[in-house]
Amino acid sequence: MSKIHTVVNDLRNGLGAIKLRSDVKKVTLMFSRRSDNAGARYFLRENMPRIQYNNPAIQFDVQKVQQPGVSPELTIEFANNDIKKISCSRIQSSEICKQFLSATSEGSSA
Repeated sequence: MSKIHTVVNDLRNGLGAIKLRSDVKKVTLMFSRRSDNAGARYFLRENMPRIQYNNPAIQFDVQKVQQPGVSPELTIEFANNDIKKISCSRIQSSEICKQFLSATSEGSSA
């Protein structure tokens, strides 16, 4: 199997490889380099590429902040201007992804 085939296969399968609701407009991940932000950093590296690949129409934004005391957070904006925030402090990336998918997959409501 070629390296490109392996990468594309990883993007199409695994946690986060799902089509989100059509009313999801924007997703913003904000975190710092502090140790309690590790789950958010791993979410960015492991899960967010799959979500982006499978949802090309959604805008994704990542904000790495330098100031101390910033709590990591995932913000989801919907077409009707509703906003859902998920705290990412001291939780694993898989749990962040599960909460995100619960809030944004087909069949759920904001």
